[in-house]
Amino acid sequence: MENDLNEAGVNSLKEKLLANALEIIPFDGWSKASFEAAVEKANIDLETGYRIFPKGESDLANYFHEFGDNKMLENLTKTDLSGLRYSEKIAEAVWIRVSAFEDYQVHQIVLKKALATFLLPVNLLPGTKLVWDSADKIWNFMGDTSDDYNWYTKRMILSGIISSTFLFFIGDKSEGFVDTREFINRRISDVMEFEKAKSQAKSNPLFQPIFKTLERLPKRKSQSDLDLSKYPGWVPDEESKV
Repeated sequence: MENDLNEAGVNSLKEKLLANALEIIPFDGWSKASFEAAVEKANIDLETGYRIFPKGESDLANYFHEFGDNKMLENLTKTDLSGLRYSEKIAEAVWIRVSAFEDYQVHQIVLKKALATFLLPVNLLPGTKLVWDSADKIWNFMGDTSDDYNWYTKRMILSGIISSTFLFFIGDKSEGFVDTREFINRRISDVMEFEKAKSQAKSNPLFQPIFKTLERLPKRKSQSDLDLSKYPGWVPDEESKV
């Protein structure tokens, strides 16, 4: 790779390599062989391939997830969310993330093999962080302004919904993936019940020590580089509750 290759050039090579890898991975999985075959198929020399993805197939799998996050944000900006309750907006965002790649059948296979890779002990922590980052991006897009322990619990709960939805999606054979959409809605409904229980628990003396511990967590400030006001269906200052 040229030493003066700029960031845009690197990103272009990454996208090109990923596109070629997605044609190979359904057959060979996320392996060193499939990574190097994708590099060759993309007409990129091997040295350059390992310079942009130093850990080979592992870095490529991470990029696959991050690329999906970027596609999600891109698609969210084009989605009219007007008329939806806040919980419905979150559900729609989760569906958009899961269906980020247009070829659903190939995506199911590739995602299944990616999940198998991330479930390996060596990749479990990085994989968990990737899903957390997806949840964080959704909450930031939705204008979350929490800075106390709710910042953590919102992302923890949504991370669980996203990961379980991925697992459900890879086996969904329903027409139009209606079963996955219903699964997401059920999980969001479960969270609503959890929020009610949490509200009740806060007033229970038995649980007050737990909440006092949570309140000692470092303050966090949700950040978003997006001008949310220009997106369809965005309602400023809406209460940020699932």
